[in-house]
Amino acid sequence: MAFTNLVRKINEKSVTACMRDGKAHTKQELAGLTGLSFPTVGKLVEELADGGMLCRLGTKQDSPGGRRAEVYRLNADFAHMLLMFMQGDTVFYRICDAMGAVKSEGHKRRGEEPSKSGDALPPLAGMGGFLWSCAKEAAAADGKISAVSVGIPGSVHNGTVCCIDGYPGMAGQNIAAGLSDALGMPVAAGNNMSFTAVGMARKLGRRGGSGSQAEPGETTGQGKEPGGGTFVCLHLADTGPGMGAVVNGKALEGFCGFQGEVGFMPLYGEENVQKIALDGFRRVPPGECLGKTAACICTVLNPEQIVCYLEPESPGLAEEIVRHCGRYLPAYAMPRFVFDRNYREDYFHGLAVTGLELIYG
Repeated sequence: MAFTNLVRKINEKSVTACMRDGKAHTKQELAGLTGLSFPTVGKLVEELADGGMLCRLGTKQDSPGGRRAEVYRLNADFAHMLLMFMQGDTVFYRICDAMGAVKSEGHKRRGEEPSKSGDALPPLAGMGGFLWSCAKEAAAADGKISAVSVGIPGSVHNGTVCCIDGYPGMAGQNIAAGLSDALGMPVAAGNNMSFTAVGMARKLGRRGGSGSQAEPGETTGQGKEPGGGTFVCLHLADTGPGMGAVVNGKALEGFCGFQGEVGFMPLYGEENVQKIALDGFRRVPPGECLGKTAACICTVLNPEQIVCYLEPESPGLAEEIVRHCGRYLPAYAMPRFVFDRNYREDYFHGLAVTGLELIYG
C-alpha cells in the first residue's frame, strides 16, 4: 500500500508539473507530456478536478472526429501561500495564488496595533511572536492559505534560527515548527539572502538576464527548474552585509545554515566585516571592504554574476566595489556586477518559489 501511494504521488506530481504552465490541456496531451498511460492520467485528472485543483473547461472544439476531448486547466485559486519576511521591526507580507500571482500585500510594524484581549499566547517570543500574529491574522482573513514561507535576516538551519543580530531572544527558536504547529500547515523558514539568491537567479537565468523571465511557478520539462549557473548576491543593510548564492542552479546550503555569513570574514586583522560595517565603515571604506569580500567569494565559488543590493546607496560605491575586487582577481575570473536589481522583489520571488514547492509537495 505504501509503495502504491508513493507511485501515485510521483504520477500526480508529473501531471501537476505540466499543468503549472497555466495552459489548457487534454488528458491525451498530458499522457504524452508525462509519459504515463492514458488510463492513469485520466484517473488522476478526474480526482484533481473533483478536489478543485483543476478546472473543467468543456470539450475541445477542434478535436478530429469521434468524441471530443475534455479540456482542463490549473485552478490557480485552489490554494494560496503566505510569504513573509522581517526587516527591522516590520514584517512585509504577500499572499499569492498557486501560480505565484499576487492577491494582496502589505506590511505591519511591531507595536503599531494593540493586542486584542483574549488572544492565545504565541508559541514564539519576541519578533517570532509577531510573525506568528501576522501569519495567524492572514490565515484567518484568507481561508485558502495552505503554505507559509518566511525569510529571516540571520543564520537559519532546518527552520531554527542559529544566530541573528538585532532580535534578542530569537536565536534558538524553531520558527518553521512553531508556525506550522500553530497554523496547521507546512511552513518553510530560511535565511533572507538564500531566498533572495534563489529569486534573483531564477529571474536572471543562465544567460544573465538575456533569456526569458521565469515566474515563481514556472518549470521546464518534467519539473526541471529554469536557469542554472552560479550566481551570488550581496546585500548591504544597516546591520551589515549578507550573501546568498545559487551554485549550478541550486541554492547553496551548508551543513548548519552558516552559508553566506560573510560578516564573519576576518579581512582586517582581528576585526571581521560585520564589526567594520556596524562601526559605519569609519576606518575602512565600504567599497574596499565589499570589494575584498567579493574577491574572496570569487576565489571559492567563481560566480558568473554578483548582484549587489546597496542600502543606502552611496555615490561611487558601485564603481569602488568593482575596482577593489578587480585588484585581486585575474581579468578572466572577474564576474559581471549588477547593481540595479530590486531587493524586495527578488526576495519575494525566492519566497514564492519555496512556497509553491510546499503547495505542490
